[in-house]
Amino acid sequence: MNTFIIFAIFFAILGSCFGNDEREKMKERGVNFYKCLACATDEAHAAYEKCEQLKPNKSKIHLEECCKKVIPEEDHIEETQHWQYYCDNPVYIGKVLDCLFTEEYLKSLTDEDMSALKKFKDCAKGIKEQYCNEA
Repeated sequence: MNTFIIFAIFFAILGSCFGNDEREKMKERGVNFYKCLACATDEAHAAYEKCEQLKPNKSKIHLEECCKKVIPEEDHIEETQHWQYYCDNPVYIGKVLDCLFTEEYLKSLTDEDMSALKKFKDCAKGIKEQYCNEA
């Protein structure tokens, strides 16, 4: 059994033990981070976008699809304005996160995808520590 399957089983068991409360706490931490980032400086945005380059293409496409699905059509925004939109409308951050982390998507990730996402997560953690320490 590869490492990913072991971790997936572990987190599935853990998730069933902790239930929705733990998932909600994780989501809340994610919302807090992305709200902080959305309202942060252009320097923070540029640093985060370097981290985004570490994501596998599958994840980038999935994010775009979720944004299109979640954000009302009349509010679809230009790439250059998306940070301000999320700063002004943080409710959509949680909705995008809900869309992103579906069981179907998570099952589709390969070991290579998971490795790239770990690099992204480590990079984003540095952004959080530097720009959003309170989040």
